[in-house]
Amino acid sequence: MTFYTYGYLTQHHNTWQYARIGLIIALLIIFIGLFVYYLRHRWNVKYKDLSIISGTLLLLTLGFQINSLVSLRSATEQTGEITATVKQVAKQLAVKPADLAVNATTTNNNLLFKTPKGYYRLDYNSDGSAYVLEKVNLHHPKVTLTKE
Repeated sequence: MTFYTYGYLTQHHNTWQYARIGLIIALLIIFIGLFVYYLRHRWNVKYKDLSIISGTLLLLTLGFQINSLVSLRSATEQTGEITATVKQVAKQLAVKPADLAVNATTTNNNLLFKTPKGYYRLDYNSDGSAYVLEKVNLHHPKVTLTKE
């Protein structure tokens, strides 16, 4: 069973976003350079072809970036929900949120919390407005702790 620490939930960012933005900027510079060179020397058709290829790569990378940003926004909203839940549970158990670990990165109906006081199960009511926190005993748990 994998548990995620509070630090992992709050600091887990997708570093590929920065690499993709750098790639988009590089492709844009290459595209503009090749297109300007083609406009100056119209007799050299290979720069036209290279600018079309780099423009296509630029559009493809932009499409991937937009798709990734939409999924990142959704994941960020879900992470915000689970971190708020972790803070509430930490307050109820009188421990720091950094001392807690949860078995999911999104809120669902059956969350397990690993605390210094033991394991707790969080069970929401039918409409999700309230929850019950009860202590549980896990027999021979194989726990993997994922930290930032």
